[in-house]
Amino acid sequence: MKEAHPADRSPVCVTGATGMIGRRIVQRLLARGYPVRALVRGEYARTGVQVYKGALADEAVLEPFIDGAGALFHCAAELKDPARMQEVNVAGTERIVRLLARNGARHFCHISSAGVVGRTSQQWVDESTPCDPQNAYERTKLDAERIASRPISGCATVILRPTNVVDENHLGDLGLPASGSTASRLKALVKGAECAHIVHADDVADAALYFLERPAAQPRLFFVSLDEDPLNTVGNLWSLYRALAAGREASAAVPIAYLPLFVPHVLRKLRGTGGNSGAVRYSSKRLVAEGFEFSLGVAGAVRQIILDRSAPA
Repeated sequence: MKEAHPADRSPVCVTGATGMIGRRIVQRLLARGYPVRALVRGEYARTGVQVYKGALADEAVLEPFIDGAGALFHCAAELKDPARMQEVNVAGTERIVRLLARNGARHFCHISSAGVVGRTSQQWVDESTPCDPQNAYERTKLDAERIASRPISGCATVILRPTNVVDENHLGDLGLPASGSTASRLKALVKGAECAHIVHADDVADAALYFLERPAAQPRLFFVSLDEDPLNTVGNLWSLYRALAAGREASAAVPIAYLPLFVPHVLRKLRGTGGNSGAVRYSSKRLVAEGFEFSLGVAGAVRQIILDRSAPA
């Protein structure tokens, strides 16, 4: 689809604009010539961005932030404090959707999480898999999804469920090979067969932008995952990271030995932490069927993180 000239574009709003995904969406919007508005809670300054300082509870800030916007990317969420999750994740999304409907936006992208699936016995999870959230974060993100999926007249809605998002500051299971300590190696030995579910924040931001000029009449839901890649296990990531960090090619990665897949699952049950089996994977087939291509993938994500971590501050 041919994109409109930047001069013809209405402002595009981004909540959570300083986060892993939000800041990358802002970068991409600016590169494409869009006028950008950012909702932030702390200090933030970026050329070309109109900054609105406030929380999702501040309707006095939200109203002018959304007024006249052509699109909105909702990346803000409470990840850590269960006491704030209902207000931020659920009530905040409710306000966003209500104001979008009132202001006639044409596009809405809601960043959710693969975590909303919660407990499952399916080895391959897709968009039709029933959700059984197990904690406050999973429950409130699923409630937010339900709100975001309400049809808004004239507005194309996309809901994305990324898996474990990583970048140079948030390593996830890549923190094990990055550390290289004996303790980390022991963890990799125990968890090695489990899927790590990593996906780079650049790929998630690209997926979010992909649908901006590809509207659809009904809300759409997609997992953003690289679990189909056999490299996306804890053990393979250890080998891949260590090879690339040493300047070798990805093909030169030597697999490490690790325990059978059932072992870490049993250990978590004994500790009372539970969780899904490490064999569970999340499918991006629906997203790929839409024509989206991951620019980094697993090996590219690891390579990019090594480059970013070694770059001068």
